[in-house]
Amino acid sequence: MQSLIQRPLVPANPAASVGLLAHPMPGLLAHPTPARLAQPAPGSAAPLPTPAPRPPHFDALRPAEVRGVETGTWFAGLSVALRQAILARCRVQRVRRGATLVRRGQAAADWVGVAGGALGLATSGRDGRPFTLDLLGPGDWYGDIALIDGSPVDLDVVAQVHSTVLLMDRHALQQLLHSQADLRGALLQLDCRRLRHMFRRLEEVQTLALSQRVALTLQRLLRQFGRPMAGAASAHTSAHASAHTPAHTPAHTLAPACASPGQPGHSGPAQQIELTLTQGDLASLLCASRQRINGTLRQMQALGILGASHGRIEVLLPQRLDDVAQGRLLLDSLGG
Repeated sequence: MQSLIQRPLVPANPAASVGLLAHPMPGLLAHPTPARLAQPAPGSAAPLPTPAPRPPHFDALRPAEVRGVETGTWFAGLSVALRQAILARCRVQRVRRGATLVRRGQAAADWVGVAGGALGLATSGRDGRPFTLDLLGPGDWYGDIALIDGSPVDLDVVAQVHSTVLLMDRHALQQLLHSQADLRGALLQLDCRRLRHMFRRLEEVQTLALSQRVALTLQRLLRQFGRPMAGAASAHTSAHASAHTPAHTPAHTLAPACASPGQPGHSGPAQQIELTLTQGDLASLLCASRQRINGTLRQMQALGILGASHGRIEVLLPQRLDDVAQGRLLLDSLGG
């Protein structure tokens, strides 16, 4: 498989901007009361409402970024009042790919939420090479622990692509913890969720074959960054055919213990991961060499499970990917 990166996901934005939310988020922040309008003279047209003043340095979230924040699993479960209070204290910052928001060992300054793009939680090996432990996508929040207990930051937080983030400083978070009793319990739930996720990742490294771990990681990336592909139906049909062509099956691939063609086990639209990843990025996430990652990806491509376009991974057969993730389809031990 060719390198999975060819061009950036988001067009370059040369000017990063910082500011507060310019407009209330639909359904969350209350809209300002409009100014009282003078009554029009009889027979004349009614004047248009005067728009609310907007300070020139304020920055608004785009509609897709608003959706990214509001639909985050943890954030969506909060009360409307608590969501309003959090957003009212956040400022918006747009960061370019490769920019470091937080460095390991520094004093914590901000609680970070992702509105658009992706942030990598990164560290370095003994040889100095950086690698990514996990990715944060739209709706994810990170950094509360160091702000609460006063410890240094544990990981670098780096923009994987051009991204939009929400930042709340330590003072604002402390004020919110005192004024919003529900926030303490909500943060505890968030940290428990993150801890369980890391335990699952550790268990996978210790107990599963690489092919399963690759498939599970791709499934997570689909949940965070996936979108239906244009012409998904035709792509699914073509990939389904190639998956059952003996010439495309690696010599050491075992027969899949999954549903036969036409049954629900092979249903599901093709999706694309809207995130530019290299094989090195996947190697970092999976604690494996690029050579082994490349071997596994090539086998999945030969089976018609994966494709690649413009540096992005396409999952053509989601159910077959799940067969690999659950160990029902065993790939060649040389690649997985």
